[in-house]
Amino acid sequence: MEGPITVTARYTELSPTGSFDYAAVCSGRRFEPAAVLAEATSIHGLVPEAGYIWGTLRDDEGGLHSVMRRVPATRDTGAAGSDIRSLGGKLIVLSSGGGGEQLTMRREPRHAPDSNEMTRRTLGGEVAELTAPANEHGRSVALTLSTETLRYEETGIIDVSGDLVAPPLQWFLPGPDSSLLYLTQTWLVEGELLGKRVRGFLFWEEAWMRPGGRLYVDKDPLHDAEYTTWYSWANHYADGSAEVGHFLFGNGDFHVGVIGHSDGTVTTARTMDAVVRRDPDGYWHDGIDYTINGESWVCEPDRHGRMELGRIPNPQQEGRMHRVADTRVPDVWMAWGESVPGNGDRRRR
Repeated sequence: MEGPITVTARYTELSPTGSFDYAAVCSGRRFEPAAVLAEATSIHGLVPEAGYIWGTLRDDEGGLHSVMRRVPATRDTGAAGSDIRSLGGKLIVLSSGGGGEQLTMRREPRHAPDSNEMTRRTLGGEVAELTAPANEHGRSVALTLSTETLRYEETGIIDVSGDLVAPPLQWFLPGPDSSLLYLTQTWLVEGELLGKRVRGFLFWEEAWMRPGGRLYVDKDPLHDAEYTTWYSWANHYADGSAEVGHFLFGNGDFHVGVIGHSDGTVTTARTMDAVVRRDPDGYWHDGIDYTINGESWVCEPDRHGRMELGRIPNPQQEGRMHRVADTRVPDVWMAWGESVPGNGDRRRR
């Protein structure tokens, strides 16, 4: 009889218990305005960190404009808002007028109210209002969200409204020490920005995290997954159809690919790969190539879409996302996202 078989195995690349090698899940969802930033609520042990109203608009001359504001679920009292990785409580507007110009910060919002001054209320469970009264400069904020419509006004800066274009979406990245549930919905809007007629897309999104977490700063599992890119995008076509998507990719098994279509359906990525084509400067990207469920996609950067926000670790760029084989040109489009040079241009493990 032969002796016992001895097996010596080394498992050095296994992920920590509870991380599932940074695998995420995603799907469509119902948007419930009464639950917006409901700080007394928890989902999977997570609480709302903040809401984000943001998006990209174009004016009649082709000028590109990006708008963003972080609305904390509870009043910000710490110093995290001063962290270069995190949005503070101010309205940010960037514009690019063409030529060789990139997206640069505008000064007009400097007297806008701080997000700490905003309060939330619901009307009949079907509408959420987030408002700030006029401050000493006469500037106020009014954001109204329903299951179908959005209205957003900041005195002297922006006044737009529009309709939901696709099913609301969500994705969830669990981890043993940090987790992130991300809720998102998108409206096609038009109106005025800085005195110009504009049209584009606005998103209302919420990050739900472990207590004490802050997106990009503390208890954020995206850092653990060493994500390489995160893009949110939307396309509207002349035939009235539209689609909205979120593509994230990183190391381990981390990927999110979810697309909401204007016919009410939702598509998710079972398999995904992403390769960032890095600019020779090593910081910006020159495009991102995706393979999603065997189909080729590409993010093409806008030649005026580099957001000049300082030397942040995740440079932000505007562009256009589409299937490589899709030759249609949308009449309204945006793709706002980031790459992370420090995490590499492709999956390492």
